[in-house]
Amino acid sequence: MIRAALIGAGEISLQHLACLHTLPGVTLAGVCDRSPALAECAADRFGAGAWFVDHRAMLDAVRPDVVHVTTPVASHFQLAMDALEAGAHVIVEKPVCVAHDQVLALLRSARDRRRVVIENYNYLFNAPVQRIGNLMKAGDLGEVVHVDVTLCLDLAHTHHLAGRAQASPDGSWHSEVICDFLPHLASLAHFFVGPHRAVRAQWSRPTSGPRLPLPEFRALIEAELATAALVFSARGQPDTFNVEVQGTKMRASAELYDRTLVVNRQGNDPGPIARLRSRLGAARALYTTAVGGFFTKLTDGRGAFDGLWSLLARTYAALESGAEPPVSPRQIAEVNDLVAALGAEESRF
Repeated sequence: MIRAALIGAGEISLQHLACLHTLPGVTLAGVCDRSPALAECAADRFGAGAWFVDHRAMLDAVRPDVVHVTTPVASHFQLAMDALEAGAHVIVEKPVCVAHDQVLALLRSARDRRRVVIENYNYLFNAPVQRIGNLMKAGDLGEVVHVDVTLCLDLAHTHHLAGRAQASPDGSWHSEVICDFLPHLASLAHFFVGPHRAVRAQWSRPTSGPRLPLPEFRALIEAELATAALVFSARGQPDTFNVEVQGTKMRASAELYDRTLVVNRQGNDPGPIARLRSRLGAARALYTTAVGGFFTKLTDGRGAFDGLWSLLARTYAALESGAEPPVSPRQIAEVNDLVAALGAEESRF
């Protein structure tokens, strides 16, 4: 039986805890939060063995095999290091650390202790992204030519994010909201095009006024396998999280919020007929996956977090069997190298 514990009983922790509750061979040994009410409520709801307000006391008392860190990012590094020192594997919400050198130190510590650190790249494990990845591995996609990752999110009405979209104290613009999502954007690009070689990025400056400053971010990446473009927009509507992969044999587009997948295949018919066949096939695929995604949202309660459940299930299975984890230390290092390079490219427009 694998003993799991969680630090930080906020909103995202509910997905971690709900998933752990379903995993065979896993017991929730403890929940910790600075708020006694949150810690006790989460422990009662998900059947934890005990609850705590001090994470070191929890680590000493329950000796977990795996610790989930779901606190605000500024606390990730120390909490993860403490868990590693206590002998536990660590699953950390993104961003894994505030500073790039902290990421590298955390990975070194895990390697030295023969422990696993997983950064939550849950969107990589959503079914549409995995299907595109399988097409790529099988050669059906051909060579990857270019990848577009676009996230549009109405921050003005996303209350739990709104207060964090502010300029830094020195007046530069490095939105915490964008940085929250950069690991997702970067990990998706890295999944399809490999480690980056060069990047160019633009970051918006917040505007004055009574409404929330609306951050905008654009980046172009030259990578090992192909190029990629990343877009984060708080003004583009409607909300969407789209990944489009252009190959030499087909184009595949996944909408991660709606769980839809459209594949446009190269045909042998004359140009106009091939395009018509492709569009009809895409329409059927969109209808089928949209209907399936809608009913899944209504019935399973995971929302857009089905990739997190898949990631956690695969992580615990790997820990149980001694197999390689679904997110490797090299992958985390390369994704965070890309995130650091994008941050270094900050500019105003």
